Amino acid sequence: MAQDDPNGFLEEAFKLAEEALESNEVPVGCVFVFQGEIIGRGRNDVNRTKNPTRHAEMVAFDELREWCTNKGKSLNEVLSETELYVTLEPCIMCGSAMYQLKIKKIVYGANNKRFGGIHSVACKEKYAAENEIEIVSGIMKEKAIQLLKDFYDKQNPFAPPEKRKVKKN
Repeated sequence: MAQDDPNGFLEEAFKLAEEALESNEVPVGCVFVFQGEIIGRGRNDVNRTKNPTRHAEMVAFDELREWCTNKGKSLNEVLSETELYVTLEPCIMCGSAMYQLKIKKIVYGANNKRFGGIHSVACKEKYAAENEIEIVSGIMKEKAIQLLKDFYDKQNPFAPPEKRKVKKN
């Protein structure tokens, strides 16, 4: 367990990101934590499903919602005490969704300079007016960046042909 991840929740998210990488998905993983228990896990599943909304956070949210149903818990009450641990800053879609869901805290690894919905691109103040979320960033960011480099260094078989890299000899 990393010193800056004392509960191991971000490490669990990284395991999911590594699974995503092995499946030719953008390597992002996350977990939702409620009262010290992981209640939702997700990794990017966009390429396999051909569904552009199947980001790690959305996949994990579906599991969280199912957990609430199975436990007979109020979704809104659980969300207000839930923390998200994610390897990469949530994109604009996912960041906005977390504010709409009114979760308690987001802990993430690296900033997402192209699509970040918390600090990097989107101005969170536009959708955060009614709900303040505690944000912790830069935790294990080198590991997150390396996973992204590993993904973008290899050929993505799901990329449109005009976007695929031409390997140089």
